[in-house]
Amino acid sequence: MKRFENFVSEKYAQSFNSYHDFWLWSIDNLSDFWEAIFQFFQVINHSSYSQVLALPQEGFFKAKWFVGAEISYTEHIFRNENADRPAIVFQAESQLLREVSWLELKIQVLAIQKFLIENGITKGDRVVGYLTNSPETIAIFLAVNSLGAIWSCCSPDFGTESIIDRFSQVSPKVLFANDVYQYNGKTFDKSKAIDEISAGINSLEDVVIVDSLRWKSLLAIPLDIEELQFISVAFNDPIWVLYSSGTTGKPKAITHSTGGILLEHFKALALHQNVIVGDRFFWYSTTGWMMWNYAISSLLCGATLCLYEGSPAFPNETALWDFSEKVGVDHFGGGAAYYIHSMKSGLNLRAKSLNFKTIGSTGSPLPIEAFYWLNGQFPNAQIVSLSGGTDVCSAFVAGCPYLPVNAGEIQCRTLGSAVFAYNDLGEVVTDEVGELVIKKPMPSMPVFFWNDNQTDQKYFESYFNNFKNLWSHGDWIKIGKNDGVTIFGRSDATLNRGGVRIGTAEIYQVLDGIEEIKDSLVICLDKEDGTAEMPLFVQFTEGFSLTEEFVKKIKTELRTQFSPRHVPDRIYAVPEIPYTLSGKKMEIPVKRLMMGYELEKAVTLDAMRNPESIKWWLEFREK
Repeated sequence: MKRFENFVSEKYAQSFNSYHDFWLWSIDNLSDFWEAIFQFFQVINHSSYSQVLALPQEGFFKAKWFVGAEISYTEHIFRNENADRPAIVFQAESQLLREVSWLELKIQVLAIQKFLIENGITKGDRVVGYLTNSPETIAIFLAVNSLGAIWSCCSPDFGTESIIDRFSQVSPKVLFANDVYQYNGKTFDKSKAIDEISAGINSLEDVVIVDSLRWKSLLAIPLDIEELQFISVAFNDPIWVLYSSGTTGKPKAITHSTGGILLEHFKALALHQNVIVGDRFFWYSTTGWMMWNYAISSLLCGATLCLYEGSPAFPNETALWDFSEKVGVDHFGGGAAYYIHSMKSGLNLRAKSLNFKTIGSTGSPLPIEAFYWLNGQFPNAQIVSLSGGTDVCSAFVAGCPYLPVNAGEIQCRTLGSAVFAYNDLGEVVTDEVGELVIKKPMPSMPVFFWNDNQTDQKYFESYFNNFKNLWSHGDWIKIGKNDGVTIFGRSDATLNRGGVRIGTAEIYQVLDGIEEIKDSLVICLDKEDGTAEMPLFVQFTEGFSLTEEFVKKIKTELRTQFSPRHVPDRIYAVPEIPYTLSGKKMEIPVKRLMMGYELEKAVTLDAMRNPESIKWWLEFREK
């Protein structure tokens, strides 16, 4: 960070008295700032650019960056190839620790690249993965990206309908999948699910099962250790499609640009988290969470990527800490809920040989108690709490290596991120809770939602409806007088489960298939200790009630059809679900009631179809 600041100072004849001054300059001079990132990290560009930032009249959601530039993400990964350190260190529940050298990774990527070329995969084609968090998955992604094709991936704990809803939107040609995976000491067979997914996505031309005989023969093809092909794409061309979801309809297919991700991840990892050549970087994730994509970019910084596949609590509560000690992790990352769990379990990790430079936390707000616990366990580590989302595959607010860490706060707004808190009147507020609003474009904002790129209607409605031509992210945020940032959770009805956003429509889709259930409503509540609770309210058809058998059935169906994250923490029987006059379930008003809002501030009774139903919810809240 300091070297970059000095680079900017010299290049633009600037002088900064504080990080805040530097941040202000970065958002006031966006083109200069992002060009400095481009040059400081020596981005390999195969075609000159005519303009750093092109802003059309429609607004910054149509912004284009580095117009004319052509790059390859994978080319930047392999320029860090080094025989003296491994590219990847990997362990799974059922497997011994193994290191993957850069040469081994390169050979594997080359073999997969040849296979894709032979099967007609070219620039712009989509290839998808139903895969575990393994070195093989990294190699598949890099091979796909090296050809300019577009990647999309979900973890095997998602059910078939959830996968079909996501992948069918992007019309993939090839699916790579794991037909078996282990979690918490149990083995799960996904063969039937893969058959259903294959049958449910008409565009698929081929399905490759990792670790099958075909896979092994694919990798066994004699290679002359020729050079990998790096097909460059336009800066604004897609790199991957990630999925989020609103409260209705199918998950949104959020498409990110190759150049935007490259520059943003250089900034976020190398500057804000100080990941340097030779470090070992670990972030516990599945392939379905954006932090998997984020962690891969530690390879851009010359780090070794550390992967762990399986339950964080198997065979014991210290599984991730044991892994980190064994491989010498420098940067440890996980969800805030994991740290809270470790704290509440009374773990004492001070005796372990853990010398972290940073401890990263995201997914939900990290409470003050967890800050103190982490600091007590690892007094020499910088706690980097960060918040962003799938929407940008990065963080708006994060750490700074030379700012103080205050318990309960995120250190700063990241460079180039024009983040502010807005009240309901559309005014910028300080030291007051408001909506997280971004006033200027960032390169890693979506280029479009897949199948929405002709009108951008869904894209615009998702972020730009609340404040004119400003990105509204759906988070409650407070920016203190000292510039420290506090996140208070989601401001909309989208469910947040350990950092993964889940649309309520997915929950309802399952429950609608259970004939005994007449109606339902689900919300997510952030608690003061940093955890979150997802209660489900069910209205039964006449003659049925909430029994242990029904609780088990509901949880089984949600877990089977979607994922464990879709399973509610508690289930309650309710006499009636409240609706608006236009026929929409009143999720946000119910959430506000449960958060303690006064009735008139939470619900507009005149706008309700069944205002008498609110009486039950008020009585329930009091209980």
